[in-house]
Parts: sequence; C-alpha cells; structure tokens
Amino acid sequence: MSDKIISVTPMWSRVNGDFRLVDKFRKGEAKFESAYQVFTKPEAEFDDVIQASGIPAAGSAYSLAYPYVFADQAIPVRISPVYWIVTVNYQGEIKIGPSNQSQSPLLAPPKIDWDDVETEEEIDEDYDGNPIVTKNNEPIQGIRRLFADQTVTIRKNMLLFNPYVQALYRESVNSDLFLGWPPGTGKMQKLQGVSIKDSTVGGGGYWEVTAQVQFRFPYRTTPDKAWYKRVRHEGFYKRVDLAGPAAPGQLDYQIIRAMRNGEPTTRPVLLDAEGYQIPDVEPPNTVQAHWLEFKLYNPLPYGALGLLS
Repeated sequence: MSDKIISVTPMWSRVNGDFRLVDKFRKGEAKFESAYQVFTKPEAEFDDVIQASGIPAAGSAYSLAYPYVFADQAIPVRISPVYWIVTVNYQGEIKIGPSNQSQSPLLAPPKIDWDDVETEEEIDEDYDGNPIVTKNNEPIQGIRRLFADQTVTIRKNMLLFNPYVQALYRESVNSDLFLGWPPGTGKMQKLQGVSIKDSTVGGGGYWEVTAQVQFRFPYRTTPDKAWYKRVRHEGFYKRVDLAGPAAPGQLDYQIIRAMRNGEPTTRPVLLDAEGYQIPDVEPPNTVQAHWLEFKLYNPLPYGALGLLS
C-alpha cells in the first residue's frame, strides 16, 4: 500500500446488483456495485487511491460465484482532504439458471437464428433437366434463376478459439448430420471469435464464437454433392474407339476434333460420361446431357466444433 494511504474499508451499505435478460431473453447480464472508504494523507492523488491495496483491480472478477462479471469502472470521489469514497462497478454475462448452479456464461446454451439468402445464378438446363439450347442445339447463355438457401447463425461462449481451426472450417462443408441437414449440404460462411476480456490480464477471459452456415438444397444432384461445381459435359473434342485391338500398353481410343457436316465443329458437342459424343436428336432440347461434378470444399464434422453443446 502506498505510504499516502492509511486504510481501505468496504462499505456494506453501498452493495447493489442488477440482473436482466437481454437478446430476446436468451442471454443473462449482471451488474454489481460496491464501494470503499479510503482514508489518506492530504497529499494523496487519484492514482494513489484507485491503486490502493483493497480496491479491486480493473478486470478482476466480482466473486467466485460470478467469475465472469468483471470490474470495468472505478469512480473515486474526494469527500474531504483525507477521506475518499471509491465506487467500483462490475459487468458481465451470466448463465440463466438456478442460483445454486454455476453462473459461468460458458455453460449458457447456444443462441440460434435461422434466416435465408436468395441468389441469382446462371443455369444451362431447365427444371426438368433438359439442356437450354436453340432448335439447332446451340447453348443459350444468360438465363438465370433464383436459388434460396437457408442460413443459420449460431453464437456460443467458448473457453478457447483456434484461428487455424477457423481457417480449416472456412474451406469446408459438413461431413455429419448438422441441424437436420445431411452431410454435404452445409457450407461454413463465417467462423468468428470475439475475445471477452483479455485472459492474460487477471484471467477469466473467454470467447464469443459466431458461426454462420449456409445450407443448399441439392439441385439435381445428391446431398453430398450439393456444393459441388456442376457443369454440362461438352467440348470441341470427342473420344473414338480405335479399329482392332490396341497394342500392349497403349490406349484403345483416341481424342479427335468433333465434326459437323464434314467440318470441325465451331460449337461444343455434348459428351457422355466417357467422353464419347452424344448423337444429335430431334428435337435437340430433348437430349439428356451428362453432367460433371467437381469437389470444391473439404468435408469436416461440424458437430465437433461444440457449437450446439
């Protein structure tokens, strides 16, 4: 204690509390106030008083019962040359529950909000799966349709947050059943961690983690490929089989330029799963094209993040 401080005494008559529910009744907040009588020598200044032994340090917890309610304000008032009153205010999140249970916000349930997002994307087949082409089998560009994806935002208090894990999950889709959606349908669009008090200063810090997942209904594909890139299999070259058996170690086919009317084609031809040209039929838009699907994101278990526990 500074040699300018004579004594510090808690004031029982100035203990106050304020408990309330916020965030649509899903989050508990607590505020406390305590006060201290401080007797000093006449030359004492503000810094001497607020740093006196017995005055709670900035960021310190209110009590063992409320370990995540922190001192965030000190108000010293000089009553006389040697007498001060210091009011200390605390604020923090608490768990909503019986008073005989831990009030740690780490035990609070997650906060879950559902929404949707609508995007307009270009398509190259109609609702029934037929290629969008002219009567002469030429692809028609620029036709777009609306897609509505469901989104969920989850907020959860967690003791730790790992930015490396964040980076991995930002390039992922769900590999497990998550909130009722099958594997492959959910894409992590945000994974954010906000530090609630620096744990290196007095301890007791934690993180508010926010995750946003966008779910996509599998459009003309299976759920595990809902976020695959899907394109029509077409090109200027086709596969043709060689006449007779192939020599050992050689392919039994070759790749050649597709032809129309005896000339190299100037527009792509439709290809089947192996790369052979699909014959033109009448009318052209009844041709059932083959589609290629390309994996873009890594499947990871979303349940392992602990967002729902």
